[in-house]
Amino acid sequence: MPYSKRHNASLQKVITHYLPAAQAAGCFSALEGLSGGSVHCNIGERQYIARHPVLSPMPGVSLKRQYRALKRLPAGIGPKPVCLADGWLIVEWLAGEVKSEPAPARALSSLLYQLHRQHCFGWRICLLPLLEYYWQNASPARRTPYWLRRLKSMKHSGEPKPLRLAPVHMDVHAGNLVYQQNTIRLIDWEYAGDGDIALELAAAIAANNINGEALLRAYASLSNIDPETLHRQVARWRPWVMMLMASWYECRWRQTQDRTFLTLADEAWSLLRATNQ
Repeated sequence: MPYSKRHNASLQKVITHYLPAAQAAGCFSALEGLSGGSVHCNIGERQYIARHPVLSPMPGVSLKRQYRALKRLPAGIGPKPVCLADGWLIVEWLAGEVKSEPAPARALSSLLYQLHRQHCFGWRICLLPLLEYYWQNASPARRTPYWLRRLKSMKHSGEPKPLRLAPVHMDVHAGNLVYQQNTIRLIDWEYAGDGDIALELAAAIAANNINGEALLRAYASLSNIDPETLHRQVARWRPWVMMLMASWYECRWRQTQDRTFLTLADEAWSLLRATNQ
């Protein structure tokens, strides 16, 4: 995405201060745009990602929280944070392979279990504010009576009581998994917080469009949770996850006018209706 000279100057100032090697390298790359206010920086032989806040941040999403989450994580789960300064979050670039297909169930369950064993970040994942945000920012022509009924019903019932509260990533899909030799690491921690492990699993299953049985069996074995108990809790979260996905696609349709998001939204609404049958 394009950046103004003022943005580039502020980023160069932060890089020069927190990454002294940048002075020896002479410059940083002019910044290939990524998504969500991010730029890719080349500093000598090292690479970093610099993130700047978007204009309309979603509830519970902030660079400060991303930085705190990454600071708390041990090596081997996510990228190492460099700094949070002058509105820029800089993290290391994770070199490796990003695959289009879902991760193997055993490898993914191991990664999630390792994350969920860490100390909580200190802020809870709350889906209702996000769902209301997406409703308010979707195209008025797409706000159907069914959508409103589901939203009101969820507000009335409240979110499921957590089976086990832990730090969660909440955006686990193929594009956010970086393969490095025999390990997998997670990038893009903007939605991270403390939530139910079953919510994370339900979201990962939906985002990767997989059956999920192998993933849940492997995770239940690692975490010493009764498989049937875990299955039931994941099923409780499934309508919430589908509602979240459908609503996000609707919001992205209004922002981008990319009809791909309309197709994805319609598919998600169909799946959500199927959960009522």
